[in-house]
Amino acid sequence: MVKTPGMKKLVIFPLLFALLLFIGLPQQNVKAEMNHQRFSDVHNEFWAKDEVMQLVDEEIINGYPDLQFRPSVSIMRGQAANLLAGALKLPEAPYQPVFKDVSPKSSHLRGAMATYQEGIFGGKPDGTFGTGDQLTREQMASVIVRAFKLEDTGEEVHFTDDKKISESHKYGVKVLMQHGITTGKEDGSFDPKSPVNRASFVVFLHRAMIQAGLLEDKEPITFNEPKTIGKFDPIRYDQQFVEVPLTKQDRTFLRSNHYLQLVTKRVEPHGHATDHVYVYGVSGMKATRVTVTKRELGNGDYFVFTELRNPQRLPIRVDLVHIENGIDSNRLEPYSKYPMKKDIDETFGFDIATSPIGVLETVSDQGTGQQMIAKSYRSRELEMNYQNGASSHTRELHDEKEAYSNIQMGTTRVSVYELYSRGFDIVDQWYLASAEKLFSSTQRMDAWMHESVINYKKRNKWYTANGPYNKMATTIEPMPASGRGYGRNLLLVKEDRVMLLYNQTQERYYEDILHNSFANLAIFRGKKAYWETEVTSTYLKNLYNFTAPFVDTRFNEQIALFLYNGGKAFGHKDYNEGLRNYANLLVQQHKNGNVSALTKSAYYIPDYFPAKQQVRTHTSMNHLLGGMNILLMAYQEFKDPVYLQNAAAIEKAITLEEKKWIRSDGDIWYKRAPDGSFAGRDYTHLTLEDLIHSYEKWSEVDPAKTAVFERMIKSKAKYLNTNKKGYTTKIKQGLERIHMSELLPAGAEHTDAL
Repeated sequence: MVKTPGMKKLVIFPLLFALLLFIGLPQQNVKAEMNHQRFSDVHNEFWAKDEVMQLVDEEIINGYPDLQFRPSVSIMRGQAANLLAGALKLPEAPYQPVFKDVSPKSSHLRGAMATYQEGIFGGKPDGTFGTGDQLTREQMASVIVRAFKLEDTGEEVHFTDDKKISESHKYGVKVLMQHGITTGKEDGSFDPKSPVNRASFVVFLHRAMIQAGLLEDKEPITFNEPKTIGKFDPIRYDQQFVEVPLTKQDRTFLRSNHYLQLVTKRVEPHGHATDHVYVYGVSGMKATRVTVTKRELGNGDYFVFTELRNPQRLPIRVDLVHIENGIDSNRLEPYSKYPMKKDIDETFGFDIATSPIGVLETVSDQGTGQQMIAKSYRSRELEMNYQNGASSHTRELHDEKEAYSNIQMGTTRVSVYELYSRGFDIVDQWYLASAEKLFSSTQRMDAWMHESVINYKKRNKWYTANGPYNKMATTIEPMPASGRGYGRNLLLVKEDRVMLLYNQTQERYYEDILHNSFANLAIFRGKKAYWETEVTSTYLKNLYNFTAPFVDTRFNEQIALFLYNGGKAFGHKDYNEGLRNYANLLVQQHKNGNVSALTKSAYYIPDYFPAKQQVRTHTSMNHLLGGMNILLMAYQEFKDPVYLQNAAAIEKAITLEEKKWIRSDGDIWYKRAPDGSFAGRDYTHLTLEDLIHSYEKWSEVDPAKTAVFERMIKSKAKYLNTNKKGYTTKIKQGLERIHMSELLPAGAEHTDAL
């Protein structure tokens, strides 16, 4: 019948009506179900995603522990045998000693025995199965043809490289092509000798199973777009994994292209934190070690310190991979939002270390938690040994790196902490994890970040399981030619500023940092009752010819106060142990004659006590006041009159030489030498903080002895005011406590003493 123009209209109008009707009706089940990625490297653009995911769903093949599929990794003969045995559901075959490389405990036992019994795989001329040999494309063709009993259809097929195909595999290649399971390469070749990778093998196996009716052909899969933080790059080549038992609810692995093996594990209690230490060896690298330390705190939070120590030339990469489920969302608050402005300090040179990466906030079915995540720090150890058996230890920092990334696929998150060694170095990385918020508000978190960036020289960022490393003064040895000398500075191992902020805010982050500091101080001290520096000061070496280790009285005084106040804040039973030990050490100096005496009852205690040499050093006012204040506190705490006797001797010496201590401009001389001479420009603020503390302590013990300290406070404060040097928060609060606020110097307020 011939269609007229009118008939065309009759056809078009019903179609339009039907289309409008369809659009107007509620649509149900029009949008296909979206899938979450299961593997970070099998995504919407991956050519074999549908075949891979169907075989994964059928439990025929799986991925790696780090939730990667690694499609480009070659399939081994033993792996292929296992996959075929599972896909075909071959019956269990008893062990037979027919292959040298297949034992009753072999991971390839089932596949090798089952496929051998079915005539799918045969052995090699050398009597092995070849479990670890790569499966070539021509071998793959033969085993799939035998496995699925494919027959020759008689169709002629041809490849441009037919001559390269082994005679024993020509039939398999031809039949595989006839059945459309392979089409060869785009250039018309088959490439018979090349190994088959995981993706290609899955596709060939999938096609064969579809043809055999063992699988249903399903609709293509579409994945939701995963979310990433940092530069998340899947590693394409094969990796070795060892599980690290960090948490019960999640899984953590060390990942490397080298075989890793647990060497030792131990538990180390530190009084107020407990370390679980796991040490792993690296195959082929005898002295190379990976150490993972989980530091558990009393509130359930924990630090993880990972160290890759590689004293050999060969570069190596090891990743700590953490897998978590039940994740709703995560976001990173980076330190980089506050740019760091650095300068070259005359004392410390240039500090190349910057800040941690930031705070990762995670919302999960368990609530909202936060992590403070650091960069990785690559360094080398330096040691200088002396004839007397003493030694000095520092590190040269080579570089820091943003070494964290993650990918969230649905409710599963994969976090990667990368450690990359170039050889002859140590790589450190740390993070602090809490199931709660470390900071109660964004404002408080930002305040800490901003403060840390501004005061970068006095804020720890490079933590290790043995304490934080910071830029050292240029007057230390060994100092590398680069000037990048870093070490454990005892004044920064204790976290004074954090203690103040914790007392003000009770923030969880500050609590965790303080308990970490308590642990680090215990580790640094070791079995001694006091703390000795591990770094030689060339300034002191040139003055008095002594080296590390030595006792720095200021360091010990500050640590004793820190532990005393911190212990009280947290209810530690041993809060006054450091106070007693250090007070006893000061008393011992008088008994040993290590003092600069003006009279029998008036003397100064030196600043430093060398461990290997008998040397009397100078006395600086800030050290002197700090020691006297400790003695007064010890007297109040323990009621032993020997502490008061020594404190009074120091006060009397200061009183006798008060006019000598005060400079013509009203400031205070920095130090008094053993010969009685005075020299050096005093710290800007530190000594005034100490004078205020001394005034307070004597007011409580014996108010008659406060006069000299009141005069010195007024003189120092006047000098600062005249020169507009400003003041610290401690000075401001201290002057308020002793009712001398009118002495507050003009100038800016500082959080840290200059």
